[in-house]
Amino acid sequence: MWIKKIILTALYCFYLFGSGSAQERPNIILVLADDMGYSDLGCYGSPSISTPFLDSMAANGVRATDFMVTSPSCTPSRASLLTGRYASRYNLPDPIGPGSTLGLPDEEITIAEMLKEVGYRTALVGKWHLGDKHDFNYPTGQGFDSFFGMLYSHDYRDPYVKTDTTIKIFRNRKPAIQGPADSNLSRIYSEEVIRFIKEQRKDQPFFLYYAHNMPHLPVALAAEADRMKALHFGGALGAVVEDLDKQLALMWKTLEEQGLADNTMLIFSSDNGPWIEYPIRMSGDGVTKNWHVGTAGMFKGSKAQTYEGGVRVPFIVYWKGRTPKGAVLRSAISNVDVLPTLAELTDASLPKARELDGQSIAPLLMGKAKDLDFEHRPIYLVNHGNVEAVRSGSWKYRELPAGINNNSGKAYPAAKELFNVSYDPSERTNVIDEFPEKAKELKKLFDAFNATSK
Repeated sequence: MWIKKIILTALYCFYLFGSGSAQERPNIILVLADDMGYSDLGCYGSPSISTPFLDSMAANGVRATDFMVTSPSCTPSRASLLTGRYASRYNLPDPIGPGSTLGLPDEEITIAEMLKEVGYRTALVGKWHLGDKHDFNYPTGQGFDSFFGMLYSHDYRDPYVKTDTTIKIFRNRKPAIQGPADSNLSRIYSEEVIRFIKEQRKDQPFFLYYAHNMPHLPVALAAEADRMKALHFGGALGAVVEDLDKQLALMWKTLEEQGLADNTMLIFSSDNGPWIEYPIRMSGDGVTKNWHVGTAGMFKGSKAQTYEGGVRVPFIVYWKGRTPKGAVLRSAISNVDVLPTLAELTDASLPKARELDGQSIAPLLMGKAKDLDFEHRPIYLVNHGNVEAVRSGSWKYRELPAGINNNSGKAYPAAKELFNVSYDPSERTNVIDEFPEKAKELKKLFDAFNATSK
């Protein structure tokens, strides 16, 4: 880890003093919601939840309708986002708990480490969930100059999770706040984000990874905050999502006041779909209801499943004067594309000796390529460390053995399915018998995963 830090420091110093173009690169704010469903925002079709800030970013920037995460649960999804690589490559198959021997390995290169090489100041505010066993598992061991937030989800406590740990907000490696109330989380994070922005200089770009805890269950206790008690058509879920939108609006106002907004790229997404089939333990608080969970719109499935509802999430990108106004992307793209895209947009070098699974979608985001003309490599959907589906354009092949749903405890049968998710986004009709050649083609891609992506 120390060798990696020395190399990054040397590269940063060379860049800072050997190049005068740091201010030409955009500031980047990557906002990641937790368990937000595809249709939990106004601009993605929610009839009950008002999100004027994010709606305005989508209206003035780019909104993707077929953006998917490569794993439908927290730890592997976040790892894939930050590294551009399937989490099965480095043994992060499922969400991990405090003290786990698993975590993001030292040799993996994150977006933060990549951007530090070209002079970025880097920070994480919010949830990490990528390990705490070793120094290199922490955010500050993975390229972030500073970290303020939780190492895990805010439900890692009784009655939701049986553990003897106490929820803490850390500053770097030391606990700063013990047992924060759910109702204070978004305010605490927002204040830290605003403080960070006010510290930035115009001659050095920054990368802020703002990984919120909401709207992951529980949300009922968070919605009890005074600022959220006004009538919300969307109930507790609507309250926390609308509050998140308001906090992001405050963040953007601060950027404008500091003269930083015009050269700041905002990216907004979620780590996976809504936890519709959540386990009974999440109702152990006596207040959590099934309508507190987000919605996946027309899509089938839930968090922890590789149907579209578990993997398809909002994705909004705005960069003034660079992203086309009001563009809607319908191409199949994924979270492993974010790292190579940012590399291209910042002229950063891609991680060496690391086989990336994503590809740059900068031409799509900057309006230099059209949906129908853009070729994307197959996208694999990996669950519990195993491939369960592959997307090639609009076609999706899904295969898994019989098993037990970890959340509901219900048995499910073995499946071999083929869908065209453009014609049938709800995955209502398995057409594997109707299109045998297409099924054979995607089955070949599916089987190739184990040989190429470990």
